[in-house]
Amino acid sequence: MNETKRKPIGRPKGTGTQRVYERVRDMILRLELAPGSNLDEASLEREFGVSRTPVREALIRLASEGLITLLPNRGARVTAIDVSDLSQLFESLELAQRATLRWSATRRSVDAVAELKALAETFSSAAQAGDADRMGDANQAFHLKVSEACGNKYIAQLYGSLLAVSLRVARMVFAHGQQDPDDRARYYGEVIRHHDAMIDAIAAGDADAAERIGHEHLVLFRSRVLAYIERSEAADVAIPD
Repeated sequence: MNETKRKPIGRPKGTGTQRVYERVRDMILRLELAPGSNLDEASLEREFGVSRTPVREALIRLASEGLITLLPNRGARVTAIDVSDLSQLFESLELAQRATLRWSATRRSVDAVAELKALAETFSSAAQAGDADRMGDANQAFHLKVSEACGNKYIAQLYGSLLAVSLRVARMVFAHGQQDPDDRARYYGEVIRHHDAMIDAIAAGDADAAERIGHEHLVLFRSRVLAYIERSEAADVAIPD
C-alpha cells in the first residue's frame, strides 16, 4: 500500500474487523488504493493495531463484494477495473436499480421518503460546492436507502455490491474525464433532477415512473462512462514534420 496516500487511522469506535473493513473499503472506493494495488495483511495489522483475524475477516468481506481478490499466502489485491466487464456491469446495475426503485414505490415508508429527501439535498449541496467526496458519499447513501426501502434484502445486497463497483468506475471517470465546469454542472443537474424524480415517484407509489427514471438514470451514467472511454485529445496535439 502507498504510505503517502493514507490518512491517519486513529482509534475509531467499533470492532477491529469493522474498522479495517470500513477504512479499506473507503480507500478503494475513493481510488486512494488504485485498482491492482497489493494489500499486505501484516502491514494492515500494524496500521490498525489488530491481530491477523480481524484483518482476514475484513478482507474476506471485501472479497465477497468483489472489491478485492484474495491471494493464497500473499494477502490480497484490489480488484482491477476491467473495461471488458462494463457491459455486464451496466446490464446488472440497471436490472437491480429498476427492481429496487419499483419495489420501493410499492413498499415505501414515510420515514424512508424523508431520509431520501435529506440525502438528495446533501448531494445537491455537495454538487454546488464541488465537493466530490461528499457527493460520492451522499450518492451512495441515497441509492442504498432506495434499496433498503425495496423490502427485499437479497436484492438490496446485490444492488449494494454492484453499486460499489460502479462507484469506482464513476470516480475514475470524474477524476480524469471531462473537466469543463459547464459540462459537469449540466451532468450533476441531471443527476439531481433524477434523484428528485425518484423521490416523487416513490412518495406517490408510482412504480412505473420509478422504474422508468431508474432506467434513465443508468443511461445517463453509462453515456458519461462511454464518453470518457471514447475521449481523445490527439486531434488537439500538433505534431511537427
